[in-house]
Amino acid sequence: MKRISRTVLGVLLTALMMTGCGEARVPNTIDKPMIAIAKNGAVTEYLVGEFSAKTYYSISGLSSMATAEVAEYNTANQTGTVVPVKLEKVETLEDGTGRVCIVYQYDSAESYTGFNEGSLFYGTVGEALSQGYSFDAGLQGVSDAEGQTFTAEQLKQATDRRLIIAPQGVYVYCPGKVDYISGVASMAEDGSVDTTAADCPVYILLK
Repeated sequence: MKRISRTVLGVLLTALMMTGCGEARVPNTIDKPMIAIAKNGAVTEYLVGEFSAKTYYSISGLSSMATAEVAEYNTANQTGTVVPVKLEKVETLEDGTGRVCIVYQYDSAESYTGFNEGSLFYGTVGEALSQGYSFDAGLQGVSDAEGQTFTAEQLKQATDRRLIIAPQGVYVYCPGKVDYISGVASMAEDGSVDTTAADCPVYILLK
């Protein structure tokens, strides 16, 4: 589903502080695209972009569009009592820049994937295999495993390990310590995984 709000906002994104039990911790403010994944699988996405009269939308108009998009998705996809996507807020930041903050909460990586154009997986390696994800390349170690490799065959055997398969172009805040990552992804100074240089989904193996 292509969201109108993505075309209205620019490429500059900012994250606000998020803390809590089982949630990934992110810095107070970051000027980069990001998603944060909690241990229970919930996903929070923070979007902040330039907003001006040239967009021909007021804050209330932008909020109405985002609300309508969320409602449309939930109407088509909600099957139980859990709401797949929630629009947390649409507001102007108080830093004088005129930027607008949009915060989405997803009940799962599957809902994030359904609502956005990029795919996101969070679960065990075994679950990823059962869903048809390919394991064709090895992973490179980070932190305690720096300099080590985790082959594709080893990954296939580690069926109980937690795995994130993230879209390229974002910074990923994980619900645990990162052990291995794939491709040209790298660890950012704040502990997130930088996938902005990747041209395909990035595999992130947690301890």
